[in-house]
This record gives sequence, C-alpha cells and structure tokens, in this order.
Amino acid sequence: MDINLTTTSMYKKNISLIFIVISMPFVLASMLQILPTFDDWTTLSSPNRDADFIQYFLPYGMTWRPGDALLGYINGINPIFFPSLNHILIFLTHIGSTILVYLITKTLKFKNIAIHIATVFFYISPCVLGNLLSCDATNQSFAHFFGFLSVYLYLKNIRYIYLIWPICIYLSAAFKDNGIAWAIIPPIINYAFYPIKKKKFLNNLIFGFGIAIVYAITRLCIPHHIFVNASYADDIVSIFSHIKGIVTWIGYTWFSVDYISIVHQPSRNIFLVGITFCLSFPFIAYLWMNKDILKNKTIWFLVIAFTLVVSPNLLISMTIMNAYGSLGIAAIILAYLIQMTKISQQKIMLLFVMYMLSVIIVDVHHWYNAWQTSLPEKRISQEIIRKTGHPIDKAYCILIRDDYPKYSSFCVPKDETIGWGRSIWHETGYRWPKLVNDTTIERDTYSQKEIQAIAYKVLQEGYEVVWIVNKEHVEVIKNK
Repeated sequence: MDINLTTTSMYKKNISLIFIVISMPFVLASMLQILPTFDDWTTLSSPNRDADFIQYFLPYGMTWRPGDALLGYINGINPIFFPSLNHILIFLTHIGSTILVYLITKTLKFKNIAIHIATVFFYISPCVLGNLLSCDATNQSFAHFFGFLSVYLYLKNIRYIYLIWPICIYLSAAFKDNGIAWAIIPPIINYAFYPIKKKKFLNNLIFGFGIAIVYAITRLCIPHHIFVNASYADDIVSIFSHIKGIVTWIGYTWFSVDYISIVHQPSRNIFLVGITFCLSFPFIAYLWMNKDILKNKTIWFLVIAFTLVVSPNLLISMTIMNAYGSLGIAAIILAYLIQMTKISQQKIMLLFVMYMLSVIIVDVHHWYNAWQTSLPEKRISQEIIRKTGHPIDKAYCILIRDDYPKYSSFCVPKDETIGWGRSIWHETGYRWPKLVNDTTIERDTYSQKEIQAIAYKVLQEGYEVVWIVNKEHVEVIKNK
C-alpha cells in the first residue's frame, strides 16, 4: 500500500477538522482580547457576590437561567476569571456544536464534501459573531450545544433516549429559556430524513411537547421574581423590531456580507459590502436555486425545524446572538442542498472557497471593531480609580451619552462600555465600591449646571463621590 496515498486520503476525509484544529488557538486568542461592555456587566454570568445569590437560580424577571447564575457564582468566587472563563466556555461549546454538525451529517450519510462544507460553514459563519465576540453569550452557546446534542443522540437511536432526550432539553433551557424549543426538534429532523410511520412521529412529537409542558409547569410553580424588561416589552409590540429581527436572522445565517459597513454609519464602506457580497452570494444562490426544492419533503421539514427552534426569539426579540440558535440546523440544510445539487464538486468547492474569503473578511472586521470598542472601558475605569484616589463605599456615575452610533456589541458608545460604572468593580477586584448608581444625560440637552445640580443632590444623600464621564474625559467630585 502507498503510504503517501493513504495519508492524502486521510487528510481529505478529515480536512474540515484539521482546518478547525489549526485555527482554534488563533480564534480563542482573538476572543480573549475582547473586554466586557454594556450589558456584559449586568448579565447573570458576570461575577455575582450578592449574599442572597440563591435567588438568581430561580426565575428572575422574564428569564430563568440557573446555568448563567452558576457561572456568575463561580466568577464571583474569584473575579479574575471574568471575562476569560466566559470566552473559553463559549468557545468550547461552539467547538462542541461544530463537532456535532460533523457527526450528525455523517450519521445522515451525506457525501464527504457536504459534511466538510457544512462543518466549516457552522464554525466560521458570520452568524457565530454575536456569540463568539460577546462576554455574555454563554447562555446561547450552551443552549445550542445541549439542544443540538439531543438531535444527534435521537438520530443515533441510543438506549434510554426517552430519558436522555429530556435531560438534554432541560440542560439547554437551564442556560437560556428558548432552549425549550429544542424539545420537538429531534423527531422533526428524524422524520425529515427517514421513512417513519406517521403514528410514531406524532407520538414522539407529543412526547416533545410533554417535555416543554413539564418545564412550563415547573417554572410557574417555583418561587419567582416578576419584573418586565422594558426593551423586550417594546420589541414584542413593535412590527419594525420583528421585521428587523427576521432580516438579521436570515442575513447573518445565510449571507456573508460585511453588515457593519452597511448599518454602522461611521464604518460605512460600500466597496467592502460589494466585495463580500460578490464573493459569497454565488455559493448560496447556486445551492438554493434548485427547481426540485419546493417538491422536497426533507427541505420543508428542515425549514420548519430551523424556524421553530428560534420561534421564541422571533416572537419576542431576535438579535445577532439569538440567530446562532438555529445555525446547527442551517448547517444540516446546507449539507442537504449540497447533496441535492447537480453541479460538480470542483465547482462547489470553488464557490465555497470564495464564500470563505468573504467570511474571513467579515469575521476579521467584526472582531476588530468588537476589540476596539471594548478597549476604552479599561482606560476610563483606570482613570476613574486614579482620580478617586482611595476605596469608597458609595459612588454615583453621571454619564453624558456618547453620540457614537451603536451596532450590537461590535460598535458600542463609550458611555456604555463601563456598564453604568459597574466596570469599576471589576477593575478593583470587586472590593469597592459597595454601591454604584447612575444617571445618563442626553448630549444635546445637558449643561454643566444640570450636572452640578445632580452631583450636589446625590452627595447630600450620602454618596461619597460622583464620577462624571464624558466619552473618555473623567471628572470626579468628592464629598467634603
């Protein structure tokens, strides 16, 4: 046997996994450069040193995320873990989901080219950016992993599946409530590919609904805190918000276009938009422009699963991070489209290489912006600490709203990078201050007189110091 031919064959059979393994250190190192901003500071997975931490393991407001609460408690034991531990866990679960794409497509007996392209597509798609480039995305990453794991184990028809399937779903929901949508996905995907009797399919579907009903009853019966997130409430009733959410979901899932260069006015670059669109569009277009698609039962059921798994977000609020929730099923759809296509493998590979070039441009640009937008947090926090001079117990932060436009977590105004003053906790190792409150003043209406009035009032109420943050300029007023 020719050893060189055997080695070449082995590389071809595992080319996607080899690419992933080689790139992993670089991807993780890039993620670890990104500092927390905005609601990274208030997420349940951020360091939690509240003496009454048990309350966060119960339904809290509009969410129930005991997995996040546990991570917040671990981060609270030693805040030096944050945000690096979050980044590492997000990355590892993403790798886990990537491996599941590979295993599921192999289980479904797709061609090698379909398996490898689907695996790499999931690993580097622009749809992962809201997840990998955030510090608070552990919930979405774990929810997808456990939900997707239930699909793989169901397709493998392992022993005790009717015990393991609910466990996977409840673990998914423990990290993010929308994970419960995975309860009915395994039988739908199974039915899409295999000739199963309708009665068995319906029985398993009913079992999946039973998993969700048990979760809902449990959630309603245990103690919970009720308060409404105003931004979510606004999104639920806003038609524009729902349309925007659908466009975000479809766009980031299927099209590799540099969205920052479209949406974010200071970064607008039509040339970059054109390049990324022209490189990526032919690949997706060739696969979807198949006249047999509409007659295909498998595609219809996969699209149903693709939609149902993110249905809670489509009903409430769909963000770039939430779009990640259906990416595993999108990868299966992609593999099936490749399986169906009549164009040559060489042409598919050429189109996918073009697509990958576009993805690399988009991913690097999004990472660079996320990294740059997080850096002012440390500078501002250190300046506040330097000017405060010594540990204090009660602080009040007055923020002048930055006029820099916001775009997801990739482009964040400077007034939001420090998390309403909470970044000071992290910079001091959560030793001080004990209490931070805040006010944000609109840039086009504020005056020094208004700031002085607020500062005087809160100092009279017993705050020891007032931090005034205007972009990166910091002023500190102390109580005499």
